[in-house]
Amino acid sequence: MEELHGHHAIWRFDEERVRVGFGTGRKVPQLFKALGHCTVPLAAVREVEFDPGDRKRGWRLRLRLVDGADPYADLDTTGSASTPLLLTGAHDKELVAEYFSEQLTASTRFAREMTQEPPDPASIARGMVARPPLQVRTAEGSASFDGDRVRLQWDGWMTSTPKEREQFREYRLSEIDRVHWTPQVDFSEGFLRVVLRGVTLTETSDLENDFFTLVSHGAKGSDETLLMAATVNSHTVSVEEPAALEAAGDDGEAIFVKIRELGRLHAEGLLTEDEFSTKKAELLDRL
Repeated sequence: MEELHGHHAIWRFDEERVRVGFGTGRKVPQLFKALGHCTVPLAAVREVEFDPGDRKRGWRLRLRLVDGADPYADLDTTGSASTPLLLTGAHDKELVAEYFSEQLTASTRFAREMTQEPPDPASIARGMVARPPLQVRTAEGSASFDGDRVRLQWDGWMTSTPKEREQFREYRLSEIDRVHWTPQVDFSEGFLRVVLRGVTLTETSDLENDFFTLVSHGAKGSDETLLMAATVNSHTVSVEEPAALEAAGDDGEAIFVKIRELGRLHAEGLLTEDEFSTKKAELLDRL
């Protein structure tokens, strides 16, 4: 198994997957600490990018995944947000990192050629986020996700009077289209925002009165709200599922929850392809 040590993580890969283990030191980004580890199937890697850098900023190794498999890609509009798919290291290890990237590139190509069934992007995405229940805090309050509902609660020391009076709002996962995330840039505020299905929201300008948002101030809360947004989005019911859920009732919703959990276990390498396909077929037959 090939292994590469970076600033905040260790990457290891074999014939089937890349395993990422994150550090726990003081300088490690909060997103990495919260994740602890993640696993990416090689067949889901679309491209391996390597930048040798220079003596000042060191080398950078980045994985680009197939569409829908990276839960952080659509959230990062600035290109500066934390992502578990980026590894950096000191310049004096450039040759080792370059060799690793070449071997990884060859292995991903081989894995794609040998994979008969394309990997499920949604299952891969759920393998790179937190496992519910999840709660994050900012200076304005907190956001929590139990796998079924998202709760925004405004009880922090920077909560506005309107939000303090409102106290909280809850949204069912089946109602949510996406959760948007905006990082802090310079002196602006960052925030996560719940967008409901079939509801068009105007651009946010008055965050103090927006009951769909949780605001983060400064660096505190930025990585945490990013993780929350990625986690909720990776669990959001797909466009095709609501009709099936409506037809199947509460039992159908429970079955789809189990299927999504099986997908996460498969993405993490805890279920083989045959086991995942068999169990998924058994559950679908019950609808």
